[in-house]
Amino acid sequence: MKKLWCAALIVALIGICNSSSAQILDKIKNKARGRADQKVDQTIDKGLDEAEGKNKKPKTEDEAEGKNKNDDGVKSASQGLRAYSRYDFIPGDKIVYAEDFSQDAIGEFPLKWNTNGTGEVVTLEGVQGKWLKITESTKYETAYKNNLPENYTVEFDIIAEYKDDQAVPYINVQLQSDKAENDPAPQTVEVKLAPNGGINVDESRDGLYYESRNGKSYTIFEGKKQLFSTFHKYNHTSTPVHISIWVQKQRIRVWVNQDKMYDLPKGIAENMNLNKLAFETTSYGGPASNYNYFISNIKIAVAAPDTRSKLLTEGKWSTTGILFDVNSDKIKPSSYGTLKEIATILSENTDIKVMIFGHTDSDGDDAKNLELSKKRADAVKTALTKEFNIDGSRLETDGMGETNPVTDNKTPESKAQNRRVEFVKL
Repeated sequence: MKKLWCAALIVALIGICNSSSAQILDKIKNKARGRADQKVDQTIDKGLDEAEGKNKKPKTEDEAEGKNKNDDGVKSASQGLRAYSRYDFIPGDKIVYAEDFSQDAIGEFPLKWNTNGTGEVVTLEGVQGKWLKITESTKYETAYKNNLPENYTVEFDIIAEYKDDQAVPYINVQLQSDKAENDPAPQTVEVKLAPNGGINVDESRDGLYYESRNGKSYTIFEGKKQLFSTFHKYNHTSTPVHISIWVQKQRIRVWVNQDKMYDLPKGIAENMNLNKLAFETTSYGGPASNYNYFISNIKIAVAAPDTRSKLLTEGKWSTTGILFDVNSDKIKPSSYGTLKEIATILSENTDIKVMIFGHTDSDGDDAKNLELSKKRADAVKTALTKEFNIDGSRLETDGMGETNPVTDNKTPESKAQNRRVEFVKL
C-alpha cells in the first residue's frame, strides 16, 4: 500500500504541471489535515483516499477478544476468493468446539489442553490472533471430549516456517477414541501433514489411516499418492495454511487451502467411536531451530445431511461458514465453498429473492457491531454478484449486530455460533 501511495503522489505531481511545487505541497498538506472543502486535483484525492483507507475501524466484538485488525476491503476479498475457485468444502452449521486461544495468557500452555511435552501461546507479528507454538515428539490433546456425529467438519490453521533443504517433523491430526484407557492403539483416524514433502497416502509412515483397537493391524487407504508443494509456497510466519476435513459417515475428504487432497468413500471404518481431537508431532532428529510450527482457529462443527434444501424448504439458511478478517468486511477465501453453495441454489431457483443478514456476538460496542454486521452483509452481496453473477436486484441486505443471538455469549463456541450470516427467502 505504501508503494501505491507513493505512485499516486508521483502521478499527481506530474499531472499538475501548471502549479508550483509549493502550491502542490500546500494542497497535499491541506488535504491530509482536514480535507478542505476546495476542489483539488482528482489524482491527489485518489492518493489520499487510498492512504486513508487504512484508518482504524471502531471497536467490535473481534477487537474485544484481543485480536489484531486487517481491513483491506471487499475488492481484496474478491481477489482472494478467486484463488479458491476449486474449493467446495462447506463447514458444519452447529459449532461444538472452537479454539483460538483468546482466553489464554501469552507464554503459557492452554489451560484446557493437555500434553506430554511443551508448548506456549504466542502472538506473531503481522498475523491475526493468538497461536499455539508446538514442538517435535509431542502430543497435544484439545479440550474437545465428546462423541462425534456421523456428519461433521474439522478446520484449523497452521503456520509452518522451516528451512527448505532440511527435514522437519510431521504434524499428525488425530481423531481418536478414548473409551479404552488401557488400549495401546485406540481407534484412530489420522491425517499426516508433511510440510517438507506435502501430504500423501502412502506406506505406514505417511498418509491417512486408522488403527484397530487391538493394536495388531491397521489399514492403509488405497489412493493415488499425492505430493505437492503447498507448504513450500506458504513457508512464512505471515501466511497461515487452512486445513479442512469433512466426514460423512464413512466418507472423508481433506483439503489443504483450496486443494482437495483426499475423497475416500470408505475412508473410515464402521462403528468407530471417535470422541477426541489431538495433534501430534513426530521426531526427526534435527535441530529445533530449523522450523517453527503454530496452530490456531480450530473448529469442529456438526453438519446437517442436506444444508442446500434449508433455504427452499424452511425459508432460511444460517451459516457460520462465511468468515471475515478481524474488524473488517473482507471475506476470507476459505468462505468460497459456502458462497458457492448459496450461489448454486440461487442460480437454480431464479425466482427466489433473499435478504442477507449479518450477525455478531455481544462483545464490543453495540452500535459498532451493528455497523460492522451491515457492512459484512453488503460484502456477501458484492461477492455473490461479482464472483457468481447473481442478479443484485434479488439480494437485499441488513445487519442485526448482536440483537438476535442463537445462543448465549459465554463460551468461544457460542460466540462463534452467533457470528454468522443468514439468508432469508423473501
